[in-house]
Amino acid sequence: MKSAVLSVYFGAKTVPSIVEPHTHEYWQMEIVTQGVIGSSLLGEGHLLETGDMLLIPPGWEHEFMYRKPGVAWITLKFEREKDDDVVWGGIIRGNQFTNRLVSSFKTAIHGSANKQYEKVFVSGFLETMFHYILSDDFNKTDDASSLMLRQIEEKVLNRDGKAVTVNELAAELSYTRSHLSKSFKEITGDNLKAYIDKTRIRKVEEMLRYREHSITEIAADLGFNDIFSFSKFFKKHTGFSPKEFKRKVAERRDESD
Repeated sequence: MKSAVLSVYFGAKTVPSIVEPHTHEYWQMEIVTQGVIGSSLLGEGHLLETGDMLLIPPGWEHEFMYRKPGVAWITLKFEREKDDDVVWGGIIRGNQFTNRLVSSFKTAIHGSANKQYEKVFVSGFLETMFHYILSDDFNKTDDASSLMLRQIEEKVLNRDGKAVTVNELAAELSYTRSHLSKSFKEITGDNLKAYIDKTRIRKVEEMLRYREHSITEIAADLGFNDIFSFSKFFKKHTGFSPKEFKRKVAERRDESD
């Protein structure tokens, strides 16, 4: 882990107060769990709503304003190994992914992180957030094209390997089939049906590699009517039958042992 946890604090305010501008030599992450908290980072003011986080690198001046009672937050203070990534600080707005992550954090950690395994958990949480900050999902813009691609990706990935047609996607996203397909092609250069199949095949390969289930069970889990249609679909896109693929995976494992 690149992050070493120094302190975990669950805070709450019942009366208005202010934490004056200050700096420190370690990193800090502020996670708003209830209400709205005012803040500033390097002199720029921000409002942090429930689910938002503020990442503060070492040496960056910051302050917090608790103007309304009934606010709550989690403060993480930590040190971090230097790496080649650009130091970034700022707001991480709450979304479905970060909300699930924070919910897991609140379930696992209560009040502080005194045990070593609790600190490992918090370090893992921080590493996940740093990876998220560097990801395309975090850095995507909110223009119409990016929004459409994000919606398509979420819909396809949420199927978890099960089939979805272009018609179904278009209906769910309130587009016509032709508009959705044409727009996807113009933005990415790829065919939407091919993208769906490619994403589905990645999930199938994962299941064949790591699930301790029979090919028949995997085919049923993925919504295929029978093993024959499953094998036909898989071979069309990989050149191997599911049985041949599993055998090759086993052979590679034996060679590496």
